[in-house]
Amino acid sequence: MQFDRTVQSRPITLSASTESQAYALFAMAMALTVIGAYIGAQFATAIFSAGLHFILLFAQIGLVITARWWMEKTPLNYLLFGLFPVFSGIVITPFLSAVIIGYSNGPTILINALAATGFMAGAAAVFARTTSWNLGIMAKGLFLALLGLIAFALLQIFIPALRTQQFELLISGGGVIIFALFTAYDMQRVQRMGQMGANPFMLALSLYLDIFNMFLYLLRFMLVLSGQRR
Repeated sequence: MQFDRTVQSRPITLSASTESQAYALFAMAMALTVIGAYIGAQFATAIFSAGLHFILLFAQIGLVITARWWMEKTPLNYLLFGLFPVFSGIVITPFLSAVIIGYSNGPTILINALAATGFMAGAAAVFARTTSWNLGIMAKGLFLALLGLIAFALLQIFIPALRTQQFELLISGGGVIIFALFTAYDMQRVQRMGQMGANPFMLALSLYLDIFNMFLYLLRFMLVLSGQRR
């Protein structure tokens, strides 16, 4: 009997450790994003005149594509996982600067978007932990919706008619909904896959991308609704 209790307790310990590590990595990523945004603001002229933000953007894409390889290698996983949010903070600096400088109520909208992101993430966390539904059934639908969102974003670049206020509301509002659902889905995944000892870096990165993108789409949505250009 003593042997049985010992064997059964080991997955529980692993679960708690994996889940807490995933959330600790996520919290670290959010803090590093702020640091990245500060670096981007301080060295904006040098970074953006040289086009380094495009290099960092492609580096982020590369990190996501190769994530399953480097996330299993310590200490490389800590280094690359830490670089990703720093790059994210630097890359979004032009957008944040445009909001603050280009809109008279830009700072207020930025703060409201941050607050709304925190509220929606909290609501998603409560829902993911209390619901009896298996949110995994949304995975395929969310992936297809994400592809559609990316397709619309690309079409906006080449088709001026899709750059109207109505289409921007549609795309940004759809992005908010999609990433809010992704957040709930991934929070439940952190809880359930943690029980199987899943890689905490992958779980944390998924959750970080959900909330980071939800913030960006919320900001776009609020700018369309109430932005007052200077």
